Amino acid sequence: MRDAIANWILSTEQPFATVEDAMFVKMMKTATSLFEKVSRVTITSDCFKVYEHEKKRLKALTKAASKISLTTDCWKSSHQKIEYMVITAHFVDHNWRLQKRVLSFVHVPPPRTAVDIADGIYKCLQEWEIKDKIFTISVDNAAYNEKALRRLKETFSRVRKLSCGGRLFHIRCCAHILNLLVKDGLAIIDHIIGDVREDIKYINDSEGRRLNFSKAAHQM
Repeated sequence: MRDAIANWILSTEQPFATVEDAMFVKMMKTATSLFEKVSRVTITSDCFKVYEHEKKRLKALTKAASKISLTTDCWKSSHQKIEYMVITAHFVDHNWRLQKRVLSFVHVPPPRTAVDIADGIYKCLQEWEIKDKIFTISVDNAAYNEKALRRLKETFSRVRKLSCGGRLFHIRCCAHILNLLVKDGLAIIDHIIGDVREDIKYINDSEGRRLNFSKAAHQM
C-alpha cells in the first residue's frame, strides 16, 4: 500500500503532507481497515526508494541498447526560479520499440557557458554508464550549444571512433529552426495580430457585445 501511495504521489505531484491529511487517512481506512497512517517523512523515504528502483530498471534498459541518442534543452522551474538542462535519451529496446526517457535535470546557473553544458552532459553519461553508446546529440542553435558539442565531439573522438566519422554527432533541432521561421513570419503581420487581440478584448468586456457579435456571426 505504501509503495502504491508513493507512486501516486510521484505521478500526480502531490505534496508529501497529503498522507497526513485527515480525509486522506479516512478514505484509505474506508478502503481497508488494515491501513496504518504514515508520516510525510516516511512517504518521502518511500518515494526515494521508488526512484532508485526505477533508476535500476532504466539502467538495465540502456545497458541493453546498442546506440543511444540524446536531446537537451534548458528549462526554468517556475516556483524555484532556477534554470536546469534536461537530458533525454532516445533508443530502440530489444522489442524494437522506441523509448524516450529523461535521464537528468542538471542545474546550470547563469551565465551558461559551453564548458558548463559539456561538463553537465558528460557527467550524466558517466553516471548512467552510456558514454560509449552515444550516437547523436540534438540541441537548439544557441552559440554555447555549438561550442559545447564541439568540445564533446573532440572528447569522444579521442577515446573511440564516432559513427559516420562524427558527421551525425551534432544534430540541430528542427523544431527550434521552425520556431524561428514562424516568429519571423509573425513579425511581418504583428500589427494585424495586435488589432485582432484588441478587438477580442473589446468584445469580451461586455456581455451585450458578445451577444451582438454572436448574432452577427450567425447571420454571416
